[in-house]
Amino acid sequence: MSEDEILAVIRRHPEAIAEALESKPELLTSLMVRLAPWDRFATKEDIKMLIDLINKRFEAIDKRFEAIDKRFEDLISYSDKRFEDINKRFEELRAYSDKRFEELRAYSDKRFEELRAYSDKRFEELRAYSDKRFEDINRRFEDINNRFGDMNRRFEDLTHYIDKRVGLIEKLLIGFNLPILIAIITMLIRLFIR
Repeated sequence: MSEDEILAVIRRHPEAIAEALESKPELLTSLMVRLAPWDRFATKEDIKMLIDLINKRFEAIDKRFEAIDKRFEDLISYSDKRFEDINKRFEELRAYSDKRFEELRAYSDKRFEELRAYSDKRFEELRAYSDKRFEDINRRFEDINNRFGDMNRRFEDLTHYIDKRVGLIEKLLIGFNLPILIAIITMLIRLFIR
């Protein structure tokens, strides 16, 4: 059989290869030994050389990481120092602002007390002045009331005088009018009777 024929049979019946390998596993081993490119497989020396190369690479990487770790430690210590400086500055600023706030509060309390004392003094002066002014006004109203009282007494006297005079005049008028009235009535009666 030719090689092409064998390949055609294998392609048509691949299970035959599996059955043959199961019945004789040594065939697979001998096939691998014949087909494997032994010149391409690594030897112990090749593996050792590869391990040494990998170890050197890892040592170089370790050195780089150590340098990076050192830089990070330097950066952390620098950051810690900077944060401590900033915290110290904040504490100084807080202490300064607390001191300024207390000074401002003391100053404002003092000014408020001065203003309160001044306003109390001015209020008392205003109250005394207004009390004096109201006393003057009350005195003037009392004078006006006394004048109105005098005027009322004069009006009462005048009313009494007028009442006396009017009463006399009424009596005189009635006295003068009575004979005239009688004369008019008699004249009317005469007119109607005739």
